[in-house]
Amino acid sequence: MSPDIPRVGAGQCHVWIADAVRVPSPSLLELLDARERARHDAFVRETDRALYLTAHALAREVVAAQLGVGPREVRFTQECRHCDRPEPHGKPGVADSALELSLSHSGDRVAVALSLAGPVGVDIEEVGGEGRVADLAPVVLAEAERAALEGLPAEERTRGFIRYWARKEAVLKATGDGLTVEPALLTVSAPDAPAALLEWRKRVEPHPPVRLHDVDAGDGYRAAVAVLGDQCRVVRHEVGYGGDGTLVPAPPGVTTSARC
Repeated sequence: MSPDIPRVGAGQCHVWIADAVRVPSPSLLELLDARERARHDAFVRETDRALYLTAHALAREVVAAQLGVGPREVRFTQECRHCDRPEPHGKPGVADSALELSLSHSGDRVAVALSLAGPVGVDIEEVGGEGRVADLAPVVLAEAERAALEGLPAEERTRGFIRYWARKEAVLKATGDGLTVEPALLTVSAPDAPAALLEWRKRVEPHPPVRLHDVDAGDGYRAAVAVLGDQCRVVRHEVGYGGDGTLVPAPPGVTTSARC
């Protein structure tokens, strides 16, 4: 196990944040399995290939460190509860392990979450595109959320909307519902309040509690992680890749933790 990658303990959720690799490294590509390489090669834009490569290589490295195996030995699963399409798709997981996994990427950053506390969902979003707030708010936000957003100063509304969006995506990834559930059915706390799921209309009871927490994703980004189940400790790590594809830990003091 790499000494640079900490172990995820019981009752914990760890989130790794990293910039996408600028120059694709052959050593990182070699970590991917045949299906992942085919998916990587199918992307037309170089930026999309870089994001995919970084997220999946990072996921393999941090999972391998937990299992005590090589990154190429890690086997991922995908499960969809909503259709019977034969190709693998849906919520990612780790084969033959209690680890729960979630991945996300946006802009130039990626996030990988691992949890032993319960099913996990992570979402990272780049702040931008003021025009999409007006288009998306009516279909993404609940009535109380729209009112809170409209009460913010105009210059804060885009960041506020992205905060809402990241929190909801994290919850729906954790449950495995994704966008088969209308985001407006969920009500989360206001952008300037601690993250919390306040209401989920039409959700069938009983269901495990949702622990929701904001994650520092750096300037120009918003991120959140949701864990289903008991209280847990969220630990954040900032990492990156050197030019030779080596995973580089953040300087001392960048790793943070909180309760969720």
